Amino acid sequence: MKKHGLLFVNGEVTEKEVGIIRHRTFDKIIAADGGVHHALRFGFTPDVVVGDLDSITETVRAKLPATQFVHRPSQELNDLEKALQFCQEHGFSQLTILGIAGKRLDHTINNFSVLARYDRFFELELYDAYARIYLIRDEIQIQGQEWQLVSLIPVGKVEGITTEGLAFPLNNESLEFGVREGLSNYLTRKQARVRFRKGL
Repeated sequence: MKKHGLLFVNGEVTEKEVGIIRHRTFDKIIAADGGVHHALRFGFTPDVVVGDLDSITETVRAKLPATQFVHRPSQELNDLEKALQFCQEHGFSQLTILGIAGKRLDHTINNFSVLARYDRFFELELYDAYARIYLIRDEIQIQGQEWQLVSLIPVGKVEGITTEGLAFPLNNESLEFGVREGLSNYLTRKQARVRFRKGL
């Protein structure tokens, strides 16, 4: 059985995406350092907090007497990557992540760069207030409603893309960052399929 974790990161988290996942069952709740504040604000008790712990006050520790605090002081890795390493070491294969994006664009871009190194180890499902985000390497089935927006954003170059169920189809075509993107397509039915030969 897949081991599924809920990971709070220290970006922005709103009630909208929390409402989507609130009643799901997770094997563990993990916070990447300052992500613990989002978890507490929305009524979640992390099982584990991972990072350099510079955001963790004695007040926070007092609220979480049963929580494991994992101190990883390296400044070469950000707290998201430290949490992903922890999840990899402890056998997680599926992660739902909140707070991946925020007001600082440099942090947001860096977080996606980190995820591009780890997506091969996990099934990743990311949420912000406006979107559900997937990192895929070969194929995905998209469940949604007719007219729902779908954007395909390449990380580098993605080759051999073929889509089914999208208004603007691709047939063995390429998308490339800085050359051609797939912004604001939309579903023409409740299930669509995107597959490709190479890339992310």
